[in-house]
Amino acid sequence: MKRNIMIIVSTILLVSLLLGSSIGGVGVKTAVAYSGYPTFSIVSVKTDKTVTIKAHNFPAHDTFKVMMNYIGTHGVNGVVVDTINTGAGGSFTATFSIPNALKGQYQIAIRLQSTSGSGYYAYNWFYNNTKYTGTGGAYNYTGGYYGYPYITVVSVVKNKNVTLKITNLPKNDKYKVLLGKIGTLGVNGTNVGTFTTGKGGTKTIKVQIPASLQGKSQIAVRIQSVGGSGYYAYNWFYNK
Repeated sequence: MKRNIMIIVSTILLVSLLLGSSIGGVGVKTAVAYSGYPTFSIVSVKTDKTVTIKAHNFPAHDTFKVMMNYIGTHGVNGVVVDTINTGAGGSFTATFSIPNALKGQYQIAIRLQSTSGSGYYAYNWFYNNTKYTGTGGAYNYTGGYYGYPYITVVSVVKNKNVTLKITNLPKNDKYKVLLGKIGTLGVNGTNVGTFTTGKGGTKTIKVQIPASLQGKSQIAVRIQSVGGSGYYAYNWFYNK
């Protein structure tokens, strides 16, 4: 009889764990797998002193080293300026000191690279200039247009569509959106749409993944001006 009771209790506990119910006032939730990849945007800069970033979609309980290097390096093999733990993951804001070796540089690359073996990383760059400030992840020049646009991948529906947040767009420009095979930077990719920038700044768009790229695990995305300005930006995403 005791054996039967123990089997029944064990079964109830197992079902509760699977369904995410609570027993005895203790909530039990099913685990949610990490999806996508981490990114970060530049919030503000103090010339030759610090840079503040806003991180998005970082995995939980991972450790990242923070590196800075010359522009064009993506931060690879840069000066390690800090190590951070992501805690619960998701979004967070952090400030890092600019190393002596890079003080005086006009532009600086910054990279966050996992040291735990997960393989995750993210990189960006910034102007080493206090005239650049950000609000809500946007990175803008306080005077006229300066810099170039960049793309953040917001979400993906596998083999269907991808939502993009494009920041620091110039005014009154027109862009085509290209998707291509990974490694191409989107050059000569499939044209999946166009948009105009209007007043410039930040714009969020959703485009369809073409049949030729459905089933690919990674896809490159590019925006290319067709308005004569010459501006462009590129990124990539996991098709999942």
